[in-house]
Amino acid sequence: MKILVIENPRPLAIEHYNDVANAPLSASLNSGYALAIARRAGWDPAYLDLTDCQDDEATISGRILAENADLILFHWVYAWGNENIVQNILKILKEGQSGLIGAFGLFPTLACQRLSEFAPGLDFILAGEFEATLDELLSKLSASNSFHSIAGLYCGNGEFVSRERMSDLLQLPIPDDVGANCQFPTMNIAASRGCFGDCSFCFINQYYGCRKRRERSINSFALELEFRLKRRAVNNVYFIDPTFIGYDEKQSGRAKEISCILKSHNLPFGFETRVDTINQDLIGTLAANGATSIFLGIESGCEAALQRINKRITREQIIRAVRAVQGSGITLSVGFIMFEPDSTLAELLENYTLLEELDLLSHHDQTINMLYHSQIILYGSRAWSEFAEQGRLNLDDRLPFEASYKFRHADVMRVCNAMRRLSTKYFTRMDQLYHNQKIASGSQYDCRHIQSPPGVKGDDLNRILKEAFLAFIKFVGNHDNRQFKLLESGFLNALDSCFNTD
Repeated sequence: MKILVIENPRPLAIEHYNDVANAPLSASLNSGYALAIARRAGWDPAYLDLTDCQDDEATISGRILAENADLILFHWVYAWGNENIVQNILKILKEGQSGLIGAFGLFPTLACQRLSEFAPGLDFILAGEFEATLDELLSKLSASNSFHSIAGLYCGNGEFVSRERMSDLLQLPIPDDVGANCQFPTMNIAASRGCFGDCSFCFINQYYGCRKRRERSINSFALELEFRLKRRAVNNVYFIDPTFIGYDEKQSGRAKEISCILKSHNLPFGFETRVDTINQDLIGTLAANGATSIFLGIESGCEAALQRINKRITREQIIRAVRAVQGSGITLSVGFIMFEPDSTLAELLENYTLLEELDLLSHHDQTINMLYHSQIILYGSRAWSEFAEQGRLNLDDRLPFEASYKFRHADVMRVCNAMRRLSTKYFTRMDQLYHNQKIASGSQYDCRHIQSPPGVKGDDLNRILKEAFLAFIKFVGNHDNRQFKLLESGFLNALDSCFNTD
């Protein structure tokens, strides 16, 4: 029997260029795990990546039907209001008498019932950690056509039994290497699943159904690494764990041991972790063993905001962690929610002060992401429920699975909206340059990973972004809407002058 795993079409909207919440990084291996599960179950696996597909629904449906699969499984990721594309594809597939159709991933898990109603062409949804559920489903389908009464499987009838999380990650197969990641010389790999944090904006714990971090054995990691290195050439590794390092000395030792394995393969690596899991000694060891990049979700420079989002870290811990990384020579990337829904203007300035103090506003590529990023509200998340209860959820019929919110303070909202328009202009102009770079280089791949393509007056651009942010805060409460708009227009024109797309 044949299974076809599909990445759904998800057009990249310019306003979401610096949003990272449509799926956690760990989702990058979901399709690979699904394909490996199917092969282990004796099925014939096939894969179709429609992420950047520009074809119409009829053409896409024709490609899917041509695979003649017994089971079609969409790894359905939030598409920022374009979910109707898959909805229409499902209708055509049903008319074409396709096999069974299902969906899995973060989006189907959070929006399980609503998605089932939105897309009645789905026969089932794999909710949460899906591998064991898929394994049982494939076994039952191999023996008969019955696929009901499986824990972790939602069939749209309102009856659902959750599945226990894997007690041992050794049950996972080695994932196939598929998708956009194969275009680049980086291998994504997991050393653990889940997180012991409980940040209010995060979806990891909801997806796995617990506040727990499960580790795989170091030996199994080493075996997977060696096996996958034989498949294709890579020159670096990135850990997709929500937090690569744990809290105690044992966890630090584990991270060091894994880094030694990578060093033996002469493979640089990057990872994400919480600021309260690292220290200067550990970072120094990891750097010596090949760590080249670290992502830290610091989120705010204000103690009150950190408490509101339940980050469970302090400003001092942030400063200590950032400086430890900067002193190691490892490239630092930072997650930051400048416009938290309850922010005040004073807190925005407090955030800015910390970012400047830590030298995190020195390059326009990072500055734009530090000075404009607001919380994203996805259907099924805690934030959706909380804002709905408070009467602060802004709904849009065109966007059934996402929403905006009402800021507690109107002046903060005005500054946020101004920075949003500035960031949209920034990403629009940068996109033009990346497109030109792609044509000039003759590359078939996206060039957005280049931080400063030719045609950018980088220093001027960075200065304008910072000046605009401070000016908006200073003027928002002292000028009427017309004057504020004139101020904003001035900065938009100044930003425009920093680009040469000819």
